[in-house]
Amino acid sequence: MNTTPPRKPRPAILFVLGATIGAYSTLCGIGGGVFAVPLLHFLYGFPMRTAVANSLLLVSASTTTATLLELMRSDSALRFDVTAALVAGSTIGSLLGFAVGKRVAPIALKALFAAILLAVAAHLLVDDDARGAFSSTALHYTSTPESLLHIAVIGFVAGIVAPLFGIGGGLVSVPGLLAWTSGLGFLAARACSMAMSVFTSWQSVWMYRRSGQYGPETSLWLPIGAAAGAVVGIQLVHIEAVTRSARGFVAFALVFAAARFLWDVGVALRERSRS
Repeated sequence: MNTTPPRKPRPAILFVLGATIGAYSTLCGIGGGVFAVPLLHFLYGFPMRTAVANSLLLVSASTTTATLLELMRSDSALRFDVTAALVAGSTIGSLLGFAVGKRVAPIALKALFAAILLAVAAHLLVDDDARGAFSSTALHYTSTPESLLHIAVIGFVAGIVAPLFGIGGGLVSVPGLLAWTSGLGFLAARACSMAMSVFTSWQSVWMYRRSGQYGPETSLWLPIGAAAGAVVGIQLVHIEAVTRSARGFVAFALVFAAARFLWDVGVALRERSRS
C-alpha cells in the first residue's frame, strides 16, 4: 500500500501533462486515464482509488472536448447509431464495474486485462486486416440489428473497465470496433469511442463523487490541460499522414496500459508476500 503523503502538484506542470495526455489520447480514441492514473499514483503519491477518481475527470474533459469538436467538423466521422449502441452497453457496464471495484481487489483482473491488451497490440501491428482498417478513412459500414448488438457488447465491456481501472473505455472499444465491425474504419471507431467515453467517464465521476473519493482541488489543472490537448489532437487526427500512423499510437497505448497493469500486479504480489 502506498503510504507516502500526496505531493502538491504544480498547476503549470499539471496543465502541460494534461495537454500532452489529451492530445495523444484524442489521436488514439482513448480517454487518457491509462496515463493519468500512474502519473497521479506513482509520481504524486495519490492513493490508487483517488488517482482513479481524479483521472476520470481528465478523461471527461478530453473526450467531451474532442466529441464537441468532432461534431462541428464538416468531415465528422461520428456515427450516431454506433455511438448509441456503445453508450447503451457502457452505461450498464459502468454500474457493474463500479460495484466490482468496491468489493474486489482486481489483481487477477489486471493480469488478465494486461495479457489481452498485449495480444491486441500484437494483432494491430502484424495483421493485414488491422492495417486496412487503420488506413480506411471512408465510411463503408452499414448497421444491422445484429451488428449493433455486437457493438453494445463492446460498450458493455468498455463500461466495466472504465470505473474499475480509471480509463475511458477506448482501450476496449477502439480495437473492438475495428475487429468486429467491417468497414467502419479507424476515424469512425475513434470518434464513436470518444463519444461513448463522454458518458462512461462522467457517469464514473458522478459515482466517485457521490462516494466521497473525488477531490476537485487536486485535479483542476489536469483536465483543463487535457481539454486544450484535445483541441490539438482533433485537428491532427484528420490529417491523412497522421491517421496512417495511428496504428502505432494505439499499439503503444495498449502496451503502456499492459505494462502499467502488470506493474500494479507485481506491487500487489510483493506486498502480499511481505504480509
